[in-house]
Amino acid sequence: MKQPTLIIFARQPVPGETKTRLQPDYSPEKSAEIAAFMIRATVELAVSAWPGDVMLYAWPGVAHPLFQDIANEFKIGLAPQVEGDLGAKMLDALRAVMKPRGSAAIMGCDVPQCGWDVLDQANDWLARGKSVLGPTEDGGYYFIGLQEARPELFADIPWGSGRVLEMTLSRADKLGLEFELLPKLRDIDTANDLWFIAQKYEPLRRFLEREAPGF
Repeated sequence: MKQPTLIIFARQPVPGETKTRLQPDYSPEKSAEIAAFMIRATVELAVSAWPGDVMLYAWPGVAHPLFQDIANEFKIGLAPQVEGDLGAKMLDALRAVMKPRGSAAIMGCDVPQCGWDVLDQANDWLARGKSVLGPTEDGGYYFIGLQEARPELFADIPWGSGRVLEMTLSRADKLGLEFELLPKLRDIDTANDLWFIAQKYEPLRRFLEREAPGF
């Protein structure tokens, strides 16, 4: 059974440009450090839990030292995201990976608490020819796995809104495409999300306590 490829989507952790919704609770520099932790944690989880190839697709390019270090440390592929909105970026990445390798999935870095068992289930479904979505509590999704890159699932979607999951499922229904759904997870956007997840996800709690004693 051919194993699908998992693509990790990440934005370079630059102060003032990433995880801005964590402010003002955290400084731009600290927000970037948290983003870097989440990227590394997500890749580490993927490499340990995913039996197929793992690739890191980076924005706006691959030159950031964190991306280079992660690619070398975990021995994974590294590629730049294309220009355009999130839908265009995901469609391009899926098409590039699917051509030589078959089915593929994309996962974001906002749910580092996602368990090994969740990725194992997603991989099993994908390897058996099914499509997979991992919904988030705010109406988006943290994971999408497909057998074919269908542009209808990615065009004219209001990314970042609470309608992403609803519209994706509606488009899929019109295409006759059925998704298997992974557990719904809370993604980390705000300081409240960060605090909530840190109470349940020990690596994040330890990181925050080390960086800010008394967290």
